[in-house]
Amino acid sequence: MITASSPATATGATRLLRRPIVIGTLIYLLAFIVRLSNLGGVFTDVGIFPISTDSFYHLRRIHWAVTHGLEVPDFDHYVNFPDGANVNWPFGFDWLYAAAAQGSYALVHGSAQPDEGWITAVACLLTPLIGAFTPCLGYLVAARLAHAWAGIAAGFILIWLPALWVVCAVGYVDHHVFESLCVGLYLWAVARARPTWRHGVLAGSAMAVGLLCATIMPLLIGFHALVTATWWVTHRKEPATHQSHVRVSLCAWFTLLVWVAPFVATRIAEPHGVNPSLATAWVVALGAAGVTLAAVGWTAGFTRQNVWWGLAWLGLGLGVLPRVVLADVWRFARYGVMHLVAADPWLATIFESQPLLRSSFFDTTNNYTGFFWLLPVAWFSVASRAWLKPIHAASRLWVLLLFSITTTGLALLQLKFSGLFAVPFAVVVGLALAELPNRLARLPQVSPRLQLALPLALCIGMLAPTIHFTLGAPTYIVSPSGAFVDVEPTLRWLATHTPATSLRGDQPDDYAVLCDWTPGHWVIGVAGRPTVASPLGHTTPLRGGIRDAAAMFVLPPSEAFQLMDARRVRYVLVTPCSPKALARDAAWNPETSTSAPWEDWNERLKGSLYAHLVAKEGVPQGDTVLTQLRLVYESDFETEYPLFTQYHAAGKVFERVPGAVVTGRTKPGARIEIKTRIRTYFRREFDYRDEVQADEQGYFARRVPYAQQVSPTTTLAANAPYQIVTPDGIFTATATEADVQQGRALQLRRLDGE
Repeated sequence: MITASSPATATGATRLLRRPIVIGTLIYLLAFIVRLSNLGGVFTDVGIFPISTDSFYHLRRIHWAVTHGLEVPDFDHYVNFPDGANVNWPFGFDWLYAAAAQGSYALVHGSAQPDEGWITAVACLLTPLIGAFTPCLGYLVAARLAHAWAGIAAGFILIWLPALWVVCAVGYVDHHVFESLCVGLYLWAVARARPTWRHGVLAGSAMAVGLLCATIMPLLIGFHALVTATWWVTHRKEPATHQSHVRVSLCAWFTLLVWVAPFVATRIAEPHGVNPSLATAWVVALGAAGVTLAAVGWTAGFTRQNVWWGLAWLGLGLGVLPRVVLADVWRFARYGVMHLVAADPWLATIFESQPLLRSSFFDTTNNYTGFFWLLPVAWFSVASRAWLKPIHAASRLWVLLLFSITTTGLALLQLKFSGLFAVPFAVVVGLALAELPNRLARLPQVSPRLQLALPLALCIGMLAPTIHFTLGAPTYIVSPSGAFVDVEPTLRWLATHTPATSLRGDQPDDYAVLCDWTPGHWVIGVAGRPTVASPLGHTTPLRGGIRDAAAMFVLPPSEAFQLMDARRVRYVLVTPCSPKALARDAAWNPETSTSAPWEDWNERLKGSLYAHLVAKEGVPQGDTVLTQLRLVYESDFETEYPLFTQYHAAGKVFERVPGAVVTGRTKPGARIEIKTRIRTYFRREFDYRDEVQADEQGYFARRVPYAQQVSPTTTLAANAPYQIVTPDGIFTATATEADVQQGRALQLRRLDGE
């Protein structure tokens, strides 16, 4: 069998393949180009738009860090307003992006502080610049385990794998880019026949960077514990090799512990409390390192070197553990288990928490290549290759298989774990493809030409759907569904026509914009206003914000306004959303972490505030609380709303105002009608109608929210005076914007001819 490493094939091309720097550079450049596929949807003629929703909140943290001495806000009033909440995202990602934006601006422009456009542009470009390294790591790992062709196959899969490149694409300002990168670095460090202490330091650094930058990377500690156990078992009959591998593992543990210890023992990065994920990961790593040390002492005795390791471990424990809130560690450990199995019903509804195989066959094939369906065959190929070697020599293959099988299981549970799955998946497939010619050579009916052609044809066939899917990916702004494009004008209006709030959101005159939790980060990032609910829901306070926001929409107006008062809501943003999801979120119980059944949600929603705002323009029609709510903006185009038969504006904004007062006297107990005609900026008109009953003395008073003038804070106005129809005749009243904002009483005039 002629292989890529055989002397018979020492051609110029093969010599090129023996230069990892050349192939790695080519893989990086191609990966970077693929990750620029949506460049036109990010850098547009009308602005720079990051991708997805979480990117907007990361940008808030990055902008804050740039303007506040690289301090990343760990507590934010803009989510769960007005109480705020600990966000508990790892700070390292935002800190790194902020430092890159500030450093690059200083190199180009000097020491001045970068503006918002520069920060956003750097953040959007930094993700593909970082993410393009992951295919290079896949190439290096597979090439070391087999040869260059296996590495090229693994790298090529990672270049085109949509499940990977989408979260590493231009504009995707999110910490997921570090998941696959850190896994690749870790595998590159440990997938060696003779790792040294330097590789242990690299493995520990990969784990530490992952912990400081990405939310799911505490799992890498569990993987290192499994790798340590694998080394222990496979090299137990070779004392020298056994001891060297265990020392490498200890180097990794201690590198991680030393890197992270300052951030767990102090509040230098998170003033409002250490991230429970970070603290839990550190405590688990300390325990795993202690178990490893105890096992070494039991088998090798207490040598001088082992005693030094033990003293270092004891010193770290005594220095850090007293500063750790163990109750928080225990709570997060429980939360982590729930998170893994998506036991939380709210988490289970999020797209990234869905099982991988919930997608259709074609979507799964497009996102993970056709090799996904052949993965068990690839595992068998690598396992059989490892089985034929001496167990100590095959340990790095067993480590790879352990990684691949475990991370695949996690990805099958939830899509968010695809970042852990990508590199081991590609490397296993690359090794199986490299082994295929050797297996075909054992079949006499397969000619040497076919031995090379068949693996190539298989590779092309399995990658073709994915490459076609990637090349045909449409250009979009923020969201492929177009949801952001629909609501973006409304967000811009909120940013320019509503009173500014403080940067921290902790001032007495600050207020919230009520919206469904889905566009919450867009409101924060584009409109620059606090919200009650956002896509963050990993803690009880944040989930409480989601519940209260949903309740304000699904409850009757009178009950909804009580919650609005408590949450200091001034503006209400109405966009298409799932009424059933609103009902489920409103029924969430923080004590049980479940949503109470609400079987009649469809019927009950007919009287909800959401129905009043979508279908009835918020017109009071006798409902007292709605007299202080007015429509101030609507989109210039309409869209479909679930549960409603007619199309409505894609975005509406309502404002709570004191309202001007219409007051007078007529016959006791009489019904008084108040009406006018409202015209929007886009010349759409609707009727404003309300009624009130006079008391026993004949007095009546009613608030009206619209003025007969268009002010800078609204694009709507009553195009005629209010008509007040009483048994004594018809009267008119005209309200100015000041009357509405200050709650002034209006003067009634009898209509001419009465």
